[in-house]
Amino acid sequence: MALTKQKGDIAEAFVTFLLKEKGFNVLFPWGEDNRYDLVVEKGGIFKRVQVKYVSLRNGVIDVPLRSANNHSVIHYSLNDIDVVAAYCPEVRKVYFIPLDRIKNRSSFKLRLKPAKNNQKKFVVLAVDYESRFDFLK
Repeated sequence: MALTKQKGDIAEAFVTFLLKEKGFNVLFPWGEDNRYDLVVEKGGIFKRVQVKYVSLRNGVIDVPLRSANNHSVIHYSLNDIDVVAAYCPEVRKVYFIPLDRIKNRSSFKLRLKPAKNNQKKFVVLAVDYESRFDFLK
């Protein structure tokens, strides 16, 4: 198994565990050509979720909002997914980011701590998205 595929499997397993623990039904699409990794359902509401394995670098988690293969790069849209679930192994947390809150970006940066220079404009704190299951309802 390729390392990238293994990381994706780990992220999907961790996200699935958290969702099941919170009472969500988790559905997996058949095949590899789907834009989303899983679908969650609770109370008759379904959400398509793209899971990402992300790393912490210099206090920032950079969440890619695109998929790439050897031939192309495709950015996610609201036609494809509803939520990105970003699993960060360094802190063992999942950040649920609704795609409708993101406008025309190829990535979404989450800071674990406020900026050292106290900048607030364009700074998104990770805690605002940490285990936000309400984004899935």
